[in-house]
Amino acid sequence: MGVCNWCGTTFPLTRSTRKYCTPRCKTNACLGRKPSRIRAAEVEALPDLLRADLPSAELFRERLRAIIAPHLPPIAVERGAFVPRMD
Repeated sequence: MGVCNWCGTTFPLTRSTRKYCTPRCKTNACLGRKPSRIRAAEVEALPDLLRADLPSAELFRERLRAIIAPHLPPIAVERGAFVPRMD
């Protein structure tokens, strides 16, 4: 018996390399994956961001996140860097 990589159901193995219980699960599996490549428009926006004169690293990180992953929530702004005391 095998376990489907997409839905988790058990199914009888007919081949040793089979990963999905049905062709439908196999085609749906590609829909749930995160994209491993960025679009051409995002690639074109990166040099403009690198050439821009931004006042802070947080603003740079936020603009980079907006280009590469607009579906993710904004990055929380940290209140200055933490410097530990040595005493």
